[in-house]
Amino acid sequence: MGLHTTLGAPLAPGRMCLLSGKLCVLMETSAARPDDPAGVMQHAGRYAGGTALIILGGMSSNGWQELKEEVKPDVILGGNGVNAVVQDLDVWACTENMNFTSRRASMGEPRAMEFMEMFYREAGAKVKLISHRSWNLLKDTSRCISTRRWGWEADQVPEAFNYREYGEGFNSGWVFSDKRYMRLPQRVGNVGCQLIHFSAILGCDQVHTIGLDLMFKDKTRHHFYDYPKYIVDHFRNGPNFIDYQGVKTQAIWIQCAKFMITTEPYLERDGIKWRDHSDGLLKLMGLGCTK
Repeated sequence: MGLHTTLGAPLAPGRMCLLSGKLCVLMETSAARPDDPAGVMQHAGRYAGGTALIILGGMSSNGWQELKEEVKPDVILGGNGVNAVVQDLDVWACTENMNFTSRRASMGEPRAMEFMEMFYREAGAKVKLISHRSWNLLKDTSRCISTRRWGWEADQVPEAFNYREYGEGFNSGWVFSDKRYMRLPQRVGNVGCQLIHFSAILGCDQVHTIGLDLMFKDKTRHHFYDYPKYIVDHFRNGPNFIDYQGVKTQAIWIQCAKFMITTEPYLERDGIKWRDHSDGLLKLMGLGCTK
């Protein structure tokens, strides 16, 4: 059993810490789980009734500052390479297993080295949500919380599931394992899905996303910041890159959008109003969050 602060750093039993003027409540976590549910849930309700802005990597995030002025968020969250552009995020997440990439980077592969630069970049985030599968790579675990992806088939979501709770992990949908498209199985929900879930845990009633394009809008670059493009690699096969209803996208992104369709009723039930501003695949597929 271990005791953790609100930011996931281990403390000796009986110790307390102060964060942003708030006394941290220490909770025990089970060694049987690789993630830190208590570390996640110690943030529950921190922004009760508030508004979250989630900034993701798609080209639409070129307009994140204008959206920030419009929605006036109480908390700003970002994923992956967003930390190259947006400093001092309230929450930053990297929820992928970075070990293969780390090994390739150690061999001098430039593409992998760029990914690891993102992983280790210190951009002032107050809280970092890190996959338990990448925890071994961290040089400094302060302000970090070990997390995991979880999920179910669309017709198998437990009655007890609630977006205000972390439960078994961040809801990331089913596993996509069609080897025509993906060389390795992976859950269809991306970091945006996980940050929506965490925003709900934080107590936010309104969640705005931008950069959740899930389609290629520019031939020369795939992100609104400098970052490697999506290519056939260790994870993706060539047929994963497809044309769909007149746009260029990925088969795994279509699966992600289909998963997000299934999440909308649960978000509404749990009192979360989600609005996406990405003008991408979610809009093309008619999700309510885009209307």
